[in-house]
Amino acid sequence: MRRPSPAMLVALLALFLALGGPAQARRLINGGDIKKGTIRSTQIKDRTIQMRDINQTVRRQLQQTPTSSISEPMLTNGAVGSNKLANGAVTGIKIAGGAVTTGSIADGSINGAKIADGSLTAADTARFAGRFRITQNDLGTIGPQACWRGEPQGLAPERAGADISADALLVTPLGATWDDSLMLTARTSGAATQPSRFVLDICNPTGEAITPSPSGLSFSYVVIDVP
Repeated sequence: MRRPSPAMLVALLALFLALGGPAQARRLINGGDIKKGTIRSTQIKDRTIQMRDINQTVRRQLQQTPTSSISEPMLTNGAVGSNKLANGAVTGIKIAGGAVTTGSIADGSINGAKIADGSLTAADTARFAGRFRITQNDLGTIGPQACWRGEPQGLAPERAGADISADALLVTPLGATWDDSLMLTARTSGAATQPSRFVLDICNPTGEAITPSPSGLSFSYVVIDVP
């Protein structure tokens, strides 16, 4: 048998490497052969990384929402419902001025404990409130054991055309012009006569005539609706 020539051996070796060398290389290269940090995103085929390829620490980090990462433009209108808000999470400083209207407050939800002491005025509690004056010309002199009676006209209830005949009424004299010897009573005029007015009785229980101040007498009044 003729022995192959050296040239033949070289040719056979080259053929072996050409056919089996790369395949053998692929079979023998593993993770330990790859230098740490040398594989980049461009060398990884898209969508080939699966959850099992990611360690637990990174998974937990991916599942957490970084602080302050969600801004208002990222929220769809109406996306955050009341069940997503913790009790007490929304404080006064978080609410824009004028954002809460009467339609946003449930009937009967606000009690006296929620109202600052001394913050309510007659405008908040009364159906009508205001001031008026009776001139000395209208009053004249009130004789002993006599009374003056009159109906103040043009006040807020009358301008509104309201029926206050069943409402509670309070009339109080103002200032130093009032003579403490006089007695004041007030009542609504009644639905059959003038339902939007009230009647004043200013009586002199003394034995001497009383002439009111030249500037007349001033009063405040409050009309409160009685359901």
